[in-house]
Amino acid sequence: MSIPTNQLETWSNPGADDSATKTYNRVKNLMESDDSIPEQKDKDFEVYLQGSYRNSTNIYADSDVDLVVQLNSSFRRNLSRLNSTQKSRYKDSFSSASYGLSDFHQDVVDTLRDYYGRTSVSVEDRALVLDSDSLPLSADIVVCQQYRRYNRFQSIFDQDYDEGIRFKDQSTGEEIISYPKIHYQNGADKNQSVHSRYRETIRIIKNARSYLVEKGEIEEGLAPSYCIECLLYHVPSSKYTHDLQERYRNVVDWLVEVRIDDFDCQNEIQDLFGSKSTQWSTSEADEFIRKLVDLWNNWYDY
Repeated sequence: MSIPTNQLETWSNPGADDSATKTYNRVKNLMESDDSIPEQKDKDFEVYLQGSYRNSTNIYADSDVDLVVQLNSSFRRNLSRLNSTQKSRYKDSFSSASYGLSDFHQDVVDTLRDYYGRTSVSVEDRALVLDSDSLPLSADIVVCQQYRRYNRFQSIFDQDYDEGIRFKDQSTGEEIISYPKIHYQNGADKNQSVHSRYRETIRIIKNARSYLVEKGEIEEGLAPSYCIECLLYHVPSSKYTHDLQERYRNVVDWLVEVRIDDFDCQNEIQDLFGSKSTQWSTSEADEFIRKLVDLWNNWYDY
């Protein structure tokens, strides 16, 4: 028996985001306030949402809000796409920065701990975890530095690059690159092209995943939310039909039939699948897709 329409409608609804907005605004206001660490005041940085709340794909099961605190006054660059002349022009235009990611990371930690208390801020491998009774939600805060993948460089007035972020795993030292702004914009464009059905469908599939986890059908970490978004980004627009039952079948059936190995992320820059710690495995994706099929075919058996 198929998944009832009313269940899909429930799953399609966004979770409440008032608490996420309040948490984001309070952290942002603190970081940009006059009484934050003096060393930061002459530094160019920005604070913004990322993840499900930023992408409007949040569901009721989502709790922590994901924030980015991004240093822009110094950045890391990738010049591999430039020719030798452009590389030379770039190197003549910029000098080494005296204030980098590690300095900024410590300043952000100190600012948060001075305001919320030392025990409210934990330095985890890839993010700071801010958990305070004075905030509606806890926050995972990625402290990062701007990353530029250059496509062209003639001068500082004539250049083109893809903007990403760079941060480090605090336990392994691994450098991690991602492109949250491009991810967001591509998702927004996709959503608009299918009459706002893309994000709605992501919420349905994320809720289906939560249901499968609750029933013990899959492990909790099998299908990360980011990977689900990237997977559904490749589904053709024609599959995002108005009827929710038809749409679920269209999307899942297409994923069953297509070869997913070569899928890139929603940012259209990085590979979705691979052996890196930030990538998904095709075996896990295949298992998740099979379980979505089973869920449709055997709804009342769960």
